[in-house]
Amino acid sequence: MGLQAIWAISLVHLFPPKHHGQALPILREALSVSPNNIRCLFAHAYIFQTAADWIPAAEEFEKICALTDDLVDGLKAREERAWCHWQATHDEADIQTLRTILDRLDDLQERGQDAARCLWRIGRCHWDQEGKCRNQLCLWLTSDNSLGKSREEAYPYFIKSLERDPTFAPAFTSLGLYYAEVAIPPDLVRASKCYQKAFEIDPRENVAARKLAEGFAEDREWDLVEVIAKRTIEGEGCLDVGTQESNSSASQFVPTNAWAWKAVGIIELVRTWRLNIWRLTV
Repeated sequence: MGLQAIWAISLVHLFPPKHHGQALPILREALSVSPNNIRCLFAHAYIFQTAADWIPAAEEFEKICALTDDLVDGLKAREERAWCHWQATHDEADIQTLRTILDRLDDLQERGQDAARCLWRIGRCHWDQEGKCRNQLCLWLTSDNSLGKSREEAYPYFIKSLERDPTFAPAFTSLGLYYAEVAIPPDLVRASKCYQKAFEIDPRENVAARKLAEGFAEDREWDLVEVIAKRTIEGEGCLDVGTQESNSSASQFVPTNAWAWKAVGIIELVRTWRLNIWRLTV
């Protein structure tokens, strides 16, 4: 069971969520034998988190919090629990928990990436506050428009995140959204540079990838659209899905970024159509 558990944990982190269906039953079997296995609990929670099953994910991270309070697994579990719970409930207490964890990380050496992630998540909480209020038509209830400033408040957290770790791709994506949607006037050039940087660091930055592809499509830069789309598909680990027959669970994986597959298909269709037109005219 030990080797199987290690294999399942590896599958969780290999092109997530491509292999999660294969890893889940192995993890559940391992946890039935060893319910306090920290590594298996983390992997099990990440599967829920990736699927946006926020409450089950938060509950799994809560189990880890009850088992350990060390400065690695304990802090990580508390952070992930607060983040997942926020996604489900928008509970203000979760923001305070993230700030408390950030204070602990600031006192530790060589935890720049963890601090960057925590700063970005605090910024995202502020960002999501305004989005939630807009959906509920409640901005007008605040006479000082304080809720309308929440995305402005998110900006310094994204900047501080990159100060702690200049290679933290999600912060670049969020900055791109800020420059494109919040800044007055919008700075589309700077936004595009942020999307490019995020995508260069991590092709799994799906929002940045799509924004880049849409921008290149508007400029009719079809070759660049194809490059972005194919790198996005490769980032999912499934460029060969649909072209190779297999009975493995990976072959049943449904790609996350359908837009990228559509973009490649349309470009290939247009390319074939142009080639046929050219052959008819020669």
